[in-house]
Amino acid sequence: MRTLFGYSRYLVLVAVIGLLIAGLAVFVFGGITTVTTVAGAFGRGEFNAEGSRLLSIELIELIDLFLLGTVLLITSVGLYELFVDPEIPLPEWLSVASLEQLKFNLLAVIIVMMAIFFLGAIAGEWPEGTTILDYGAAIALVIAALSGAVLAFGRIVSGMDERKRAELAEAKGPAQGYSTQSAE
Repeated sequence: MRTLFGYSRYLVLVAVIGLLIAGLAVFVFGGITTVTTVAGAFGRGEFNAEGSRLLSIELIELIDLFLLGTVLLITSVGLYELFVDPEIPLPEWLSVASLEQLKFNLLAVIIVMMAIFFLGAIAGEWPEGTTILDYGAAIALVIAALSGAVLAFGRIVSGMDERKRAELAEAKGPAQGYSTQSAE
């Protein structure tokens, strides 16, 4: 049974490959959209304030699309590193130490994507039946809730880590060089 559970970690490869394919699809779609957006902007020949506004909206939406692709890629690589090969050579900024770090990365990008949605709505088509205050307040409320969740979750995980370190220190004892007191 132990061997079975040991190999079960490779089930995450389904998610790794799926996220990698999804990220690739988003990047390819974003690349094609970039080319068609730029070609369309020059093809329309609207070199005025309105043309600039339309191009700006489309480019902001492209940023959002590429951010999504980046999150999919980082999550795929992070899951692979956590479950399959922790020794995979990665740049420091791409290396993931825990599932919590992946969750924080995802939440951070969701917050940025929501801000981009808001900027796109301000610059472009306004959601019908809402005012700028209503829409901005709704997005701010969600961002505040996500930020609060990240903060609370981070404190919980930090507390769990401190308890684990203390238990390990007690189990090893001072003779092993561990101490339950923090160094100053």
